[in-house]
Amino acid sequence: MSWLTDIFSSSASAIVDSVGTAIDKLVTSDEEKLQLKNELVKIQLEATLKANEQANEAEAQITERWKSDNENLLTRAVRPFSYAWVIGLFTAMVLFDGNVGNFKINVAYMPIIETLLVTMTVAYFGSRGFEKVSSLRGKK
Repeated sequence: MSWLTDIFSSSASAIVDSVGTAIDKLVTSDEEKLQLKNELVKIQLEATLKANEQANEAEAQITERWKSDNENLLTRAVRPFSYAWVIGLFTAMVLFDGNVGNFKINVAYMPIIETLLVTMTVAYFGSRGFEKVSSLRGKK
């Protein structure tokens, strides 16, 4: 269940509970109370079902977007090119900082570049591994 479903389900439950409390105060017959509460539970279940359907539709649209993004050469190349750029930047920082004339990298930039390199390495190779495992499962 997604966070979207949780939001809709919890709000539907709160509404049903508050309406149920109001019905208890207004309706005196036990049979009428039971009938109205059953109707409210039915409404709650329908709202939860609709929220689940909407969440599934949203996830399907996201999946379609990812598929269409992978069809274009430019969108497929962003990840490897940006990773190569960060590796080049880090290599330049290591090789040329203080070794070539007055070229000095500000100390504040070093942790940022290092964090980018580590994050992109984990994300790039981790996501590629996940994609390969997913494609192998899909073929079986």
